[in-house]
Amino acid sequence: MLDYDYPKELITPEAILAECAQLVSFNDTYSSHPLIKRFGSPEQPIYVDDGNVDINGVTYAQPLILPVYDGQMELVQCAVMQDGQRVAVIPDGLSKGFAKYGDFDHTKPVIITYGLEAFFKVAQTGYAVALVLLPTLCNAKQAELKPFDFEQIQFVIQQLETSGFDRLYMPVRPEDIQLEAFQNLEKSTAVRLLNQYQQIKGNEFFIELSQHESKEEITAFIDEAIEQLNKPTEWGELLPLAQSETSVTSTYPIHALPPLARDAVIAIAEHVQAPIAMTAQCVIGAMSHIAQAHVNAPHPFSSQGEPCSLYLLTEGQSGSRKSTSRNMADKAIIQHERKQYELYRRDLEHWKSGQAGLNKKDKEAYGTENPPPHDPSTLYSDITLESIAGLYVDGILNNASIASDEAGQFFGGYTMKGDTRTQAIGGYAKLFDDGFVERTRSKSNLNGSGRAYDVRLTFNLQGQHEVLSDALKDPVLRGQGFLPRFILTTPENLAGTRLQDAIYRSKNANHDHRLIAYWTRCEYLLDDCPRSQGGQELHNGRYVIPMNDEAREIDASFYNMFEELQGKGKRYEYLQAFASRASQLARRLATVFAYFEGLQWIDAKTLTGACEVVKHSLNEWAMYADIEVKTESDAERLIKWFTKYCANKKIDKLAYSSFMNNCPRPMRGSKQRLEPVLHELIDSNHLKIEELSKVRYISINPLLTKKSGLMA
Repeated sequence: MLDYDYPKELITPEAILAECAQLVSFNDTYSSHPLIKRFGSPEQPIYVDDGNVDINGVTYAQPLILPVYDGQMELVQCAVMQDGQRVAVIPDGLSKGFAKYGDFDHTKPVIITYGLEAFFKVAQTGYAVALVLLPTLCNAKQAELKPFDFEQIQFVIQQLETSGFDRLYMPVRPEDIQLEAFQNLEKSTAVRLLNQYQQIKGNEFFIELSQHESKEEITAFIDEAIEQLNKPTEWGELLPLAQSETSVTSTYPIHALPPLARDAVIAIAEHVQAPIAMTAQCVIGAMSHIAQAHVNAPHPFSSQGEPCSLYLLTEGQSGSRKSTSRNMADKAIIQHERKQYELYRRDLEHWKSGQAGLNKKDKEAYGTENPPPHDPSTLYSDITLESIAGLYVDGILNNASIASDEAGQFFGGYTMKGDTRTQAIGGYAKLFDDGFVERTRSKSNLNGSGRAYDVRLTFNLQGQHEVLSDALKDPVLRGQGFLPRFILTTPENLAGTRLQDAIYRSKNANHDHRLIAYWTRCEYLLDDCPRSQGGQELHNGRYVIPMNDEAREIDASFYNMFEELQGKGKRYEYLQAFASRASQLARRLATVFAYFEGLQWIDAKTLTGACEVVKHSLNEWAMYADIEVKTESDAERLIKWFTKYCANKKIDKLAYSSFMNNCPRPMRGSKQRLEPVLHELIDSNHLKIEELSKVRYISINPLLTKKSGLMA
C-alpha cells in the first residue's frame, strides 16, 4: 500500500508504480476491478494499489493507478482513480500531461479522448490513444465539461503538437451541446474532429465508443473517419476573410503556479464560477502583496535586487465575479488586516485617553513623547498617487496594494487625466522600478516635500472591456512604459454557462481542503514573516532570492528571445516597450512564486513557469487593436504570399513542412501560429489540406490563381 505522508519531493511516479501490482487482462483481479467492470478493459497491463490510499483527506480503496506522461513521453506523475471518486494526480495535484496506450509515432495518428470508457476502447484498436485527466473521469454520470476541462484538453493537444505530433484526432458526438467548444479547439490547434455519426458506403450509423462496441467496429470507424477527413473535397465558394484585430488566443498557464496556489486558483474558479485566468491573477496578486514586504527579485546589476512587486490587470465583463474572486484570494490578507486594525483601534483609544484632560501645552508634549498609532491598512481600492505617496513619505506605510474591480475609475480618474497624468505615470513607474516615491509641496503646505525609499506597491486591477479598451490603447500610457509593466489577461466570458445543480449548491468553499491549505500558507507568511533560509544579507528588511545556474541560463535565453523578436518584421516589432520588460517581469514573478513555496533559490522549473505567464500576457497585449500595427491580417498576408508562390513555381500544392518553413512571419516555422490562420483559410475555401502517400500537402483554390491571372 502506498503511503503519501512522506514529503512530496520523495513521492516520485517511479516510486509509486514500484509499489503497485501490475495486472494483465487474463488475471481474475484485473477483470473484477470496479473501474474495469464499469468502463471496460484496455486489454493492456494496468497498475493497481492493493490497499487504501489517503490523499488530502479522501480515501481511495484499491485504486487504479495510471502513469502520466508529458509531450516528450517522460513519466511525470501518477493518476489515482476509483469508481465514483474525483481523480487525484500526484505529486502536485494538477495533471502535467496525459495517460496513454499504444505506440506514439510521429508518422501515425494519435486519438485524444476525454472519457475513460472511450480511452479503454480505443486502446484495444492498436491506435495510439491519449487520455486527458479530468477530475470527473470516474463519476457515475458523465458531467458536462467545464471551461477548465476544455483548457486541460487544449493543454494536452498543445503538448503533443509542440512535440511534433501533427496527426491528432478527437472523436465527438455531433449532437453534443458543447460541439461549438470542440470546433473552437479544432480551429485553434492541430486536432481534427472525428464525427461519430458516419455515412460509410451508403450506410448511416452512429458509433458509440463504449465497452459494448466491438474493437473491430471501433477500428473500422476510426480508419474510415480519418480517411474521409483527409479525402480531397470539391472547392466551395470563396468566402471573405474576417478582418480580425486579434492575435491567437492562449490558455492561461496555471500549471506554472506553485501547487498550493494552483489548487486554490482551480477551487476559486469552481466555487465562484469565474474564469481560471481571472482567479489566477487574483491569487498572484495576493502572493505579490505578501512577498513584496520580505523579498527582492534578483537584478543583473545590483546585489540588493529590485522590488518583486507586480502590476496585474484583468479584463472581465460586468457580473464575471471579479470582486468575489479577489475577496476569496485575499481572504487571509483581509483577516490579517482586520486583526491589525482592531489592535490599532485599541491603541488609538489608549492614546486618546492618555491626553484626555491635558491642557494644550501638555497635549503637545504628550504627543511628542507618545506619537499616535498609525492605521495599519495596506489594501486600498481607491487611492490617489498623491495620497499614497504621502503615507510612504510620512513613514506610515512601506508596503501596499491597490486592488480594485473598477479599473475604469482608476484609468478614468482625475490623476490619470489631463495635466496630472504625466506626473502620475512617472510616479508609479518609479515605485515599480526602484521602490522610490517623492512628494513635492509648497513651503506653506502643512505636509511638506519629502522622499521615501524601499517602499513597495502591488496593483491588482480588474475592469470591463468597454471601460478599459481606450485606456489600454492609449499611446501615452503605452509609450511612457506604464502599461508595459502590467501582466495582462483577458479571460473568456462564462455568462450563460454558470448553471448551478444540487452538487454545486452543496459545496462550501470554507471547507475546501485546497483553499484551507492556501489560506493557511498565506496566514503563515503574513504572521511569522519567515526570513531567508540561506543567511542572505537583508536590505531594509528584505533579502534577495537568487537564481540557480539553470535558472540563469533560462533567464538569458528568455531575454535574448524577446530581444530578437523586437526586430524589424518580427512578432513584437510594434510591442517593443512590452517585450523589453519580459525578462524583468518573469524574474519578479518567479521570486513571488519561490517565496510562496519557501524556496531558497529560484530554480529552472519556477522561472520557466513565470516565463509562461509573461508570454501569455504579451499575447494578450497583442490582441488589442492598434497596439500591434497591421496593414493586413495574417490570413490575408498568408494567402497573398501563397498565391504568388504558386504562380512563380507553377504549382497548385506544397508539402506542409515546406509551406510552414517558407510562409511569412510571424507564422514561419511556428505551427502554433500557423495552424489557426490555416484553419481560417480552409474554412473560407481558400486552401485545403490533402494527404498523398502519407505526406500532407497544402492546396490552393484554383479560383484564386485563375482570378489573379498568375498561372497559365
